[in-house]
Amino acid sequence: MKSPVCDSYGVILQRMTRELSAGIAWRVTKLKKALWLVLGSIVVYALTNCGGGGSSNAPAPLSIQLSPSAPSLAVNSSVLISAQTMPSLPKYYSTLTWSIQGYRSPTDCVEVVFNPQMAPAMSGCPNGWLAWEQPQTGYTPTGAYYYAPAAVGSFQVLVQGQITDQSVSGKIDFQGSSNAAVTVTAQ
Repeated sequence: MKSPVCDSYGVILQRMTRELSAGIAWRVTKLKKALWLVLGSIVVYALTNCGGGGSSNAPAPLSIQLSPSAPSLAVNSSVLISAQTMPSLPKYYSTLTWSIQGYRSPTDCVEVVFNPQMAPAMSGCPNGWLAWEQPQTGYTPTGAYYYAPAAVGSFQVLVQGQITDQSVSGKIDFQGSSNAAVTVTAQ
């Protein structure tokens, strides 16, 4: 025969076990929810800051329009080629690199002069040469004179541009290029 104390002890033990199980199940459920919240936050962070989810660390396009885009000129003459960009080039944080296709280096057959309309001839430039005025500090040249060689032909003036982040990182925010197809004809 069982004593009433043993029966009471059994009832108390069952009730404690049930409450303890319910408490553990409640805590496990809460822990699962917290874990899903943390994992979801990590995924959102990775997608917004590491190039996923439609965003990218690649530079946005810099639109460069050259005018004229296809000039035709006589041998030994010149034409001003101007560049307009979208977005506009900010002071200190942008560059435009002017060059002529066919040379080993982008700096071959280019010169910065006081008066680009009266630039002295450059030797060793069978595809022509470029001249522009030194811009004020912080600005980039948005126009260059193309000087045609003494021979007829078709040549490409190339312009590459970029706008960098205005923070210390120097990350390239915008980047683009364009070209002008130059035709040099006989007089």
